[in-house]
Amino acid sequence: MTLATLLNRACTITSRTFTGALDEYGDDIATETTVDTVCELQQQRRDETGDPATRAASTWALFLPAGTTIGPADTVTIDGDDYELVGEAWPARNPRTQTVSHIEATVRRVAGAQEA
Repeated sequence: MTLATLLNRACTITSRTFTGALDEYGDDIATETTVDTVCELQQQRRDETGDPATRAASTWALFLPAGTTIGPADTVTIDGDDYELVGEAWPARNPRTQTVSHIEATVRRVAGAQEA
């Protein structure tokens, strides 16, 4: 089984770039672009923050095809849920073939009580 067959879950990466244009509050205005690709998502950790009835947070490992561009300000939408990147994604290098086999990232989903 190849890695390409394991990356079979549809996802959309929303990339944000900042041009320096400011809104009326002095905040940088982001320009968004989206790219559809495939991925695999696996939960690493789940927590309840503060009052368990109001917030839950989960951390996930995200695997993307080699060559996928994703940055720290980007979000990923999978099955209607949005995930924020935690830190930077990194290219996973296969030491046997000496090539990048895939991209790995840590993402976080935060939910409120209305979603429970």
